[in-house]
Amino acid sequence: MRVAFCCVLLLVAIPVRAQTPPEFELPEVTIPGRRPQPAAATPASISVLTREDLEALGIETLAEALQLLPEMFVRAYGGAGSLAEPSIRGFGPGQVLVLLDGVPLNNVALGQVDLTTISLNGVQRIEVLRGPFAALAGSGALGGVINIVTGSTGSTAAARYGGAGERRLSLSHDLGRVAFGLDAGGVDGSRVNSDAADLTLRAEIKMPHDLRFSIHHHRSEAGTPGDIALPTPSDRQSTARTVLQGQWGGAAGRGRVYYTAESLIFQTPFGPSRYRAALIGGELQRQWQLTPARILVAGAELQGQRLDAEVFGSPLQEDALIGAAYLQYDAALSSRALVSAGLRLDSHSRYGTALNPRAGVTVGLDDRTRIRAAVGRTFRGPSFLHLFFPGCSNPDLGPESAWAAEIGVERITVRGTFAVTAFAAEAVNLISSGCPPLNVDEASFRGLSVEGRTPLGGRTVLRLNVTAQHSIDRLTGTPLPRVPALAANATLTHRLSEAASLVAITRYVGARRDVDFSVFPAATVELPAYVDLGVRYQYRTPGGWTMTIGMDNALDARYEVVKGFPAPGRRLFVSASGRF
Repeated sequence: MRVAFCCVLLLVAIPVRAQTPPEFELPEVTIPGRRPQPAAATPASISVLTREDLEALGIETLAEALQLLPEMFVRAYGGAGSLAEPSIRGFGPGQVLVLLDGVPLNNVALGQVDLTTISLNGVQRIEVLRGPFAALAGSGALGGVINIVTGSTGSTAAARYGGAGERRLSLSHDLGRVAFGLDAGGVDGSRVNSDAADLTLRAEIKMPHDLRFSIHHHRSEAGTPGDIALPTPSDRQSTARTVLQGQWGGAAGRGRVYYTAESLIFQTPFGPSRYRAALIGGELQRQWQLTPARILVAGAELQGQRLDAEVFGSPLQEDALIGAAYLQYDAALSSRALVSAGLRLDSHSRYGTALNPRAGVTVGLDDRTRIRAAVGRTFRGPSFLHLFFPGCSNPDLGPESAWAAEIGVERITVRGTFAVTAFAAEAVNLISSGCPPLNVDEASFRGLSVEGRTPLGGRTVLRLNVTAQHSIDRLTGTPLPRVPALAANATLTHRLSEAASLVAITRYVGARRDVDFSVFPAATVELPAYVDLGVRYQYRTPGGWTMTIGMDNALDARYEVVKGFPAPGRRLFVSASGRF
C-alpha cells in the first residue's frame, strides 16, 4: 500500500497541460475533497442518495436508506426506534465518521452514532464515502464517512401510520431566506419496552454574501428491551442533541463555526448514567485555481470537547483540544486523467498526533469507461470512555490506524451503468474490549462489490449491488463479528401509469458470526442468512400528493440482525406526502 501511495504521488510531478478535469453525469458531493465537485471527478468510492431517490423508494429513515448501499451494513437492534449503527467494509460503528452538514456527530464519550437520532426532514442528499479517501475527514473515519446534507426542500407535508403503533408527521416550509421543519413520531414497538418517541426541529437562515445559519435539534426517548434471553423491561434511554452552525464563503474560500450540545441518559434499576457533551469548533478553508487544470485546497480546523458524566454514581469530567490542518491537490493530467493527493495532520491534547496521507487517480479509457484507484491511511482516536471510564480505562491509549487501498472500474452502456470495486485494508493498534482496553488488536479486510442500474423495458428500472467481503482478526485468524460474508440489495421500480408505480426493495444478508452475551462466558454463534422484502404502491394525485401503501418484511421472515434482538415481522403502513 505504501508503494502504491508513492507511485500515485509521482504522477503529481508530471507536467500538466491545461485541461479540464473529467466530469461524469453524477451528483455533486462535498466530502471527497472537502469541496463541491462531481462525484465521478474524484478517485473516491462514493455513493449518493438524493431527496428524489428517498421519495421514489418510500424511504422513511436514515438506516433504511444506508442499508441499500454497497459495502454498507446497518446493525439494527430491533424495529423502528431501536438502536441502529452503521458499518462500512467490515469496520465497526465507532470507526465510521458521521457528519451533519460537515459537523461531526460521533459522541465524544461513546465514539459512535445512533442513526435513529438523525431525521430525514430537510435532507437534500446523503453522501457515503468508503475506504482510503476518508483520510482527509479526521478521527473516526477508518471505514468511511457518512455526510448528511440538509437545506431547503421546499414546502412539504407528510404523514405516516403503520403497524406496531408507528406514526409520524413531518412538515417543512420555505420562505426564501428562511426555511424550517418539524418531524415528530413514535412507535409502540414489537416487544415489551421497545416503544420510542422523537422530535426534530430545524431552521435555516440565508443571509447576503453566502452567509448561512442553521440549527438542528433532536430529542427522543426510547425503551431498551435488551437481549431476549435477558430482557430489561424497565430500562430507558433519553437523547437530546442541538447543533448550531454558521457558514460563509464560496468557491475561493469558506469557513464554518459550530456548537454541539448532546445529552444521553440511561435509566436502569442499578441507577442512572448521564453523559453531557459539548463541542465548539470551526474550520477555515482556502481554494486556489493554480491553472485551469490544477486545484489546491488548504484548511485548518480547531475543536474543543467537554464531557461531564456520571457513570453509575461515579463522576467523570474531562476536556480535550483538537487542532488539524489539511492539504488537497487535484490535477488533470489530460482530458481523461485526474490525479489527487491529500494530507491531514491531527493533534489531540490527550492522545497526541496522527498524520494521514491519501492519493488516487482516475482515468477515462473512453467516454463510457473509467478506472479509479486510491490508497490512504485513516485513523480513529480513543473515546473519553476508553481513556477515563471509572475503574476500567487506559489514559495511555493511542489512535487506531489502517492503511487501505482500492481499485474500481465504472462503465456506462446502452443497458445501464455498472461498477466493480475491489478493496483491502490492514488495521493495527485497534483498541481491545478488555478491562483495561489496550492497543493490541489487528484486523485484515478484503472485499469486492458490484453494482449496477439498468432499465428492464420502458417502465421498469432495476438497481442492484452485491458485496462479498472477508474480515478477520489477524491475531486469531477468526472472522470479525457482525460482518456478513455476502450481502445484496435490489430495488425494482415499475411504472404502472403516469400516476402510479410499484416498488420492491429486497435485501439479502448472508451468514455472519456474532456473540451471545446471554451465557457466561459469552459464546460465539453463527446467525443464519435472511431475506427482507419490502413493497410499496405509490399513487400521485392530480393535486401533487403522493399516497403510499406499503409492507415491510413482506415475507414475514424471522431473523436477528444482532444476536438477541429479533427484527419485527410483517407490518403494513400508509403514508401521504405532498408539496404546497
